[in-house]
Amino acid sequence: MADEDKYSAVGLFNYAHSYAASAIELESSTVDATHPDAVVYYLYFHAIELYLKSYLLAHSVSEEDVQFKFGHKTRKLANKAKQLGLTLIEEDEAVVTLMAKTDNVISSRYLRVGTHTRLPFIAFQETCYRLHEQICPKAYEKVGGKRRPVLRISKNNTLIRPHADH
Repeated sequence: MADEDKYSAVGLFNYAHSYAASAIELESSTVDATHPDAVVYYLYFHAIELYLKSYLLAHSVSEEDVQFKFGHKTRKLANKAKQLGLTLIEEDEAVVTLMAKTDNVISSRYLRVGTHTRLPFIAFQETCYRLHEQICPKAYEKVGGKRRPVLRISKNNTLIRPHADH
């Protein structure tokens, strides 16, 4: 596989959807584990990063820039995506800021003793939902196809909003 075929907007979008959908399902499960919330947070964090990277690729930002210039820097990814037309509401900005300014992403992967500032899961669900809805049409623009993944918000919350066009 050539380097230029490494990533695609639709590929990263589908991965983002997989992480977000898995977080939503795992959140409502009763896993017998010592730190089940850490895994759910990590899935949401990674989904948001992948959604943003998908958006950049869909807007012809090079794979090299996505990988090396922006990397895992959520704030830089979000700022570039906004320059390209992505809308982030205040709640989404709070999620991105938390990811960028705290050790939440690392502490969801590795045990960090101490106090952590966390937003409730619903904040991440809703950000994933809004990113999913905005990015899906653009990510699929070049490949077409009518079957597109739908992100449903957890049954534990009142937000179950599949998009009618999917």
